[in-house]
Amino acid sequence: MTATATTTTTTTTTGAGPLFLGLDLSTQQLKGMLINKESVVEQEINILFDDEFPAYQTQNGRHVSGDRVTAPVLMWVEAIDLLMAKIRQTGQAGRIRGISGAAQQHGSVYWRPEGVQAIGALDATVALADQLTAAGAFALENSPIWEDSSTRKQCEELETLAGGPAHLAQITGSVAYERFTGTQIAKIKETQPEVWQAVARISLVSSFIASVLAGRIAPVDAGDASGTNIYDMQRGTWAPALCDAIDPTLIDCLGAEVVMADHCVGPLATYFVQRHGFHPECSVVAFTGDNLSAYSGFESLFAASASTQAPAIVSLGTSDTVLFPLERYPYAGDASLIPASHLGGHVLQHPTERGRYIAMLCYKNGSLARDWVRRTSFGAQGSWDEYTKTALDACPMAPHSIGFYYLQMEILPRAKGIHRFEENDEEEERKEFQSVDKFRQGSDACAIIESQVLAMRADYSHKSDAPLSAVAITGGASRNPALLKIIADVLNVRVFAVCAQKGAEDEHGADVQNPAMPAYGGAVRALQHWRTTSDGRSSDASAAAAPAPAASGYVLQQ
Repeated sequence: MTATATTTTTTTTTGAGPLFLGLDLSTQQLKGMLINKESVVEQEINILFDDEFPAYQTQNGRHVSGDRVTAPVLMWVEAIDLLMAKIRQTGQAGRIRGISGAAQQHGSVYWRPEGVQAIGALDATVALADQLTAAGAFALENSPIWEDSSTRKQCEELETLAGGPAHLAQITGSVAYERFTGTQIAKIKETQPEVWQAVARISLVSSFIASVLAGRIAPVDAGDASGTNIYDMQRGTWAPALCDAIDPTLIDCLGAEVVMADHCVGPLATYFVQRHGFHPECSVVAFTGDNLSAYSGFESLFAASASTQAPAIVSLGTSDTVLFPLERYPYAGDASLIPASHLGGHVLQHPTERGRYIAMLCYKNGSLARDWVRRTSFGAQGSWDEYTKTALDACPMAPHSIGFYYLQMEILPRAKGIHRFEENDEEEERKEFQSVDKFRQGSDACAIIESQVLAMRADYSHKSDAPLSAVAITGGASRNPALLKIIADVLNVRVFAVCAQKGAEDEHGADVQNPAMPAYGGAVRALQHWRTTSDGRSSDASAAAAPAPAASGYVLQQ
């Protein structure tokens, strides 16, 4: 079946109160989410790049040429205009009082002086992409994105400049990674000098969207800046020595001001007010990286439920990602004393709280590895129900048996292959493990989940000694009861899934969802900013005695 190019899902469109728009520009699509002032989702709109814009000839939203992976900037521009047009068609644009959101991390956009000028003088009668094309707005038509891995040389140079991987991590929160923005900028300057000469400003993809919406170059937010390898995490500024080594003008190109993601960039550009009917007092709040925005969205759900604070977020997908809070910076002190095993993953700035940090751990062998176990254990037609029953019957296997399933070279740890180990049968005080081709007891279905979660627990301990209080699970595998139970058992925490709460008339109460949390987090930040304005305070006061809405919203279910 062919996927629908543009999908609009309406949860509820009742009432005439203010709405808040959260955007998420990911690799394959631009998603928009509208919430009301009770944080209830009223509408979602998706713009799939490949389907809507075939002229750009992208595959899954990007161009791939060996290690080089890019995306057309004008395709993103067209998607923004199209999504706003879709919102206008719903009749809701005039209700929107704030916009914020997120984008894929690490990507960068290179503005020519003509582009900087053009977004400040847009004509509402001419399409956005046509105006920016006519102005020659971008020095680089195809932006490097997070999948690019062509900068190994620049990574080595950056680590050498910093004094080694540990010293770079101490400054920026991460050892050098090919996809991070700093090395991407360095490569462009080195290999495309004619492009570099034309650059007036550089945006991250997140601040690029905010710039287009505000009609001026928006500042980079601290959260997304912490994914560049050139931002000083402890000082909260661009790292002068690292930036100047790339180019003495780099900080000016990026913009010396780095803001938190709840900072108001300014009013929405008149282009969107006049062309698409948005409210003239709609504000644009700073955008941040997708993982960070998702985390802030989850935090708002935990705060609303009063169930617990400071959750860890586990996203189970093609790759598995873990986000968890850090109350202190783990790389402070003497960099030479940081064990190499503790340098994996990333430490990022919390998007809205300057003194807090978020650790991010990425595991490449996620759902595809679990699916490989399903197919090899139960056949190509084996069901996930059969997999789940087998896994639950076999668990726990650790610490007596354990398996590692790295179909691709893993990120944490750097390893590849299928490895199974069992304790020997000898009556010894200290048991030894031996490599086996097949478990005598238990199953791969259980072993892969246990080892994946044990790796998460070990890597968490390298960043924090604080006990975890709770874990929220999201992603395509979040409905699997075996996964949820094993995560709860191995981490010894309460596990929550995100659900769409239904109206009182629905007997089922709630459905587990895989919500667009980066967009939701942006919408909530836009709402929170509006509440600080005079209109927001007045509206909240008048609605204090009003009953809660009957519409659907996201809730946490243990």
